[in-house]
Amino acid sequence: MNYVNAVVEDKAAFERELNTPQPVFVVFISHGCSACSDAMPRFLQISERYKGQVKVLILDCINTPKHPRVDRIPMLLIYRDQVLLDALPGLREDALEKAFEQYTRA
Repeated sequence: MNYVNAVVEDKAAFERELNTPQPVFVVFISHGCSACSDAMPRFLQISERYKGQVKVLILDCINTPKHPRVDRIPMLLIYRDQVLLDALPGLREDALEKAFEQYTRA
């Protein structure tokens, strides 16, 4: 299954994607990663409840420039106003629920 929904070619493209008033949830995954395959359905199910409240980018590490905060996959980075607010390795359900609730509050 292909979860990737965005392609970011360089730092400028990444910064353009972050240029939104909504919180941006950026997921870094890799094909062939069993942890990613296990986590993505859970992430997609939770994120669907917040559709329209967050921008979601799902990036394949193979086709994305390195990010200094991504030292394992899957990894979720959360931005608002182009500022990194949080980094969640592993995409655990409880951590995802808390993050979506916290960062979508008005």
